Amino acid sequence: WKFRKLCNKPFDRGFIGELLVLEQLLRTYRKANITYFGSANKGRDFELISKGRTIQIEVKSTSVQDKNGNPRWVRQSAKNFCDIKIDNRSAEQNVTPRRDYSQNLFWVFVDVKTWLDKKQTNFFVLTDKKAKSIFGKKYQKIYNKKIRKSRSTDFWVEYEDIKNFKDQSLRKITN
Repeated sequence: WKFRKLCNKPFDRGFIGELLVLEQLLRTYRKANITYFGSANKGRDFELISKGRTIQIEVKSTSVQDKNGNPRWVRQSAKNFCDIKIDNRSAEQNVTPRRDYSQNLFWVFVDVKTWLDKKQTNFFVLTDKKAKSIFGKKYQKIYNKKIRKSRSTDFWVEYEDIKNFKDQSLRKITN
């Protein structure tokens, strides 16, 4: 909040989400080594080394809400969570959830809108395995055997998809 006020203008929700995660990591893991890679890096925004373990963190932020006031994360790339093959003749998609996962990668979904409105940060922390399972199956259910109309594999992550992974402290990352 101080950074936002100091600069006197709102920043991209992704950058705000990354700052909120960094603040929580610094508060929770004071003695850890934390490296910030930034949004431009594919695969991780942060690396945390704590108790001899290296943890990678990918941050996804949103300021969009559904009709019930719950967060929804738009434009998530399904390629992160499932394998998608396109039939060259029919343009039909063959979607399967990815089975490969990293035990050291965590996805942190941040509700920036609630932070902007109430100064309350909501984090939803999923292991790479859980994220690929949930979102791979979701994308498969919606788009498998469907004709692909554009090159995009973007889809929305809804509050209902991840509400059970709410964790204010981010402590589950190294536990």
